[in-house]
Amino acid sequence: MVEAFPADSEIPIPKRDALIILAVHSYIPSQGNPRAEFLEAILKELQGRDISITFSMPKSYFEKAVKVMGLEKMAGKYGAKIVQPHQNANYKIELESPRGAKIRVRALEAAFDESLLKIVVAIPVSHPQTILYLTTPTAALQILEPKDSQNLYEGFRPLYKYIAEIYKMEKNTLCIADGKFVIEGDGPIKGFQRYWGVAVVGENCADVDYATAQGLGINPEDLGYLYFYYGGNWPKTSLPPLLEKNKISIKLTSNVGILLSWKRGV
Repeated sequence: MVEAFPADSEIPIPKRDALIILAVHSYIPSQGNPRAEFLEAILKELQGRDISITFSMPKSYFEKAVKVMGLEKMAGKYGAKIVQPHQNANYKIELESPRGAKIRVRALEAAFDESLLKIVVAIPVSHPQTILYLTTPTAALQILEPKDSQNLYEGFRPLYKYIAEIYKMEKNTLCIADGKFVIEGDGPIKGFQRYWGVAVVGENCADVDYATAQGLGINPEDLGYLYFYYGGNWPKTSLPPLLEKNKISIKLTSNVGILLSWKRGV
């Protein structure tokens, strides 16, 4: 089930031990990075539980991003740990390309622990590799050893299949598209911020992303990672009323025509 809330309202978060997976796009201040006040609201709700925060970047970039976003101070305030995939991604998983080739990547083992809640947080961002960077790419890519994540790109179609394949291995997720603002155009760095005011929430990241794309005026069937997740059997559920009421149409990245080549098998 997918729900929509006003972006600054209180979102129901189960008070359980959790791994918070963030879509962090830059180690310099960026409108596409998670909002500090939104993350702090989640940490406050979970105070007293065993909480870890993670995202995937090379060591020096990771440390800069933590500093820029104020994560160290925030984590200390609420007793959370910051987990670095470049040091802790030791769990090996095997993926299969669209042509049947095998590839192995290292990931955080905690992401595959069914007893641990994974809270996936992403601002909707128009993106030069995924068209829209939402919660499914976040859940799949932000838990990987950074070099392994970078090596997944062999073309758009393989990348989208890998994203879907990794997310299918993850259980017990709460996925949040924090759409107070969205990033249009050539995001995440060169895009521009637009107010939307909606948070889309659900236990399945693909369902959340499918609904979010519709709310932003994007055909979700253009998102390759959703195609591979659903196997072409698209959901037929209606949008939450708040999302239906607040539909907009955002501008996508200038290379969107190239990105859609995945539909031709590229």
